[in-house]
Order: sequence, then C-alpha cells, then structure tokens
Amino acid sequence: MASDEVPLNFLNPRPGTPFADQPLLEGTEALKTIATFRLALPRTILRYAGGRELTLGDLGMRDGMLGGINAIIVGNYLTTLGRTPEEDLSLLVDLKMPIKALSDTL
Repeated sequence: MASDEVPLNFLNPRPGTPFADQPLLEGTEALKTIATFRLALPRTILRYAGGRELTLGDLGMRDGMLGGINAIIVGNYLTTLGRTPEEDLSLLVDLKMPIKALSDTL
C-alpha cells in the first residue's frame, strides 16, 4: 500500500549527534532528490520538513515548491527551530499556492 504523504527532511547537523560533522547536501542535489521522489510517487503528498531552510535557502525552497513539493510543515520542528510561520505563509502566497487550514476540531 502506498503512503499518502512523505515528509522530506534534510540533514541539519546537530552537535553531539553521529551526523554532527556531516556536510549539508548541496541545494541542487536536494532539488534532484525532490524531483526523483515526485517521479517515483506521483500521487503522494510530498511535504517539506526539517532542514529545508539550511539546505535550500529561500530560492531553493521556491524551486522545490514549483518542482514537486505540495505541502509544508509551517513553523518549528520537533527539536530545531524552523522558519517563522509568516515566512512560510508568505512563500505560499507569493507562489499563489492554496493554503489549507487545519480543522478546528483537531
């Protein structure tokens, strides 16, 4: 059974972890990864998650949204700070992408 949604996390090397000394993925490689996931999973929601702001920066995040990402975790992550919700929402507005609010019952 295929997944309905796949979060795409990019390495954010944290001091004291096994990957602390690993380099960040190049932005172009991250975009190729997004494109590969989109081709392999055409009906799956691909969600930007942690590390995207470090690996891709603002321009790369835009390219990823236009090249296959169709959802985004807004705000902070489990263990690290993300971009502000206002920055993420502004990106979606600039790209004219619809914003789906969470249900009030959640």
